[in-house]
Amino acid sequence: MDQIAPVELLIAVTKATELSPDVYYNKGNWACQESSRSAFGGSQLGQSAAAAAATVPPTFQIYSIQSAFLRAVKPKENIRYHVERVLDGRAFASRIVRVTQGPSNVCLYTTTICFQRNDLPVGNALDYHVPMPAEGNTLPENIRGGKAQEMMAAMTTRSVPLLQLRTEEEPFDWRPFDHPPAGDPTKFWQRSFVRSPTIASTSPHVHQAALAFLSDLYTIGAALHASPKQTGEKLCNVTMATTLTATLSIHEPTAKVDEWMFTQHETSCGSNGRVVIRQWYWDVKSGRLIMSGTQECLVRLKGASKL
Repeated sequence: MDQIAPVELLIAVTKATELSPDVYYNKGNWACQESSRSAFGGSQLGQSAAAAAATVPPTFQIYSIQSAFLRAVKPKENIRYHVERVLDGRAFASRIVRVTQGPSNVCLYTTTICFQRNDLPVGNALDYHVPMPAEGNTLPENIRGGKAQEMMAAMTTRSVPLLQLRTEEEPFDWRPFDHPPAGDPTKFWQRSFVRSPTIASTSPHVHQAALAFLSDLYTIGAALHASPKQTGEKLCNVTMATTLTATLSIHEPTAKVDEWMFTQHETSCGSNGRVVIRQWYWDVKSGRLIMSGTQECLVRLKGASKL
């Protein structure tokens, strides 16, 4: 039997048959920062995608995820994913997933996940994408493993409220390029190669859920490291950094998260305590854009008013 990749455990869900046919529990442990009061948002993204995918035929693949993080999810308690079947069409399907926890039915997180049937011919269709940056043509092997953790340790103190995984905990192999000098935050970027260990499952839904999990990993750093004068040495001025909304588009339904991808993250706006981060993922072999998205995050600095 093939070994299960770490990210497969982090996105796994199981059916709560005693509650309803379309309710699921998280199956594995949460990814979270030590002493954190809230679970990592990527876990909710990935597990919601897995729960929604369990309610559609295997020929339907995720192409859009639109999420809102409403309240903190406790990292040491199981949560429930309530899947609502809002559309089952010939070529398209949609699901709304709501997260609850404990005895309360208060919604903590909600997402709309859209599917398209991929075994139907689309005929004459527009076909183009943003090209992969030139750095993507280099070899990932030229960047040593473990560099991402070294950069994180050098740039971030452990007291900062961000997910900081040790090398042995990391579900992905990150190979980052050095950042450009910080000046204008909108001209700062983070570029990396990334892939997971080999995924045991043959289901495209597992890769899509893993991509959803990946989309929230280290993403907010693009805004924090772009403004070092405000965020301070090793981000010492950051007292809160959390995702508010996330929008993802998966462009290639057959994309494999265990093959090398090239990724770029950048920030386009910081205003009213919120920052916007844009992200792109390309398949290194083909150069095609496989996923893109936008996240809006709350960043609170020392001395800021509480929102």
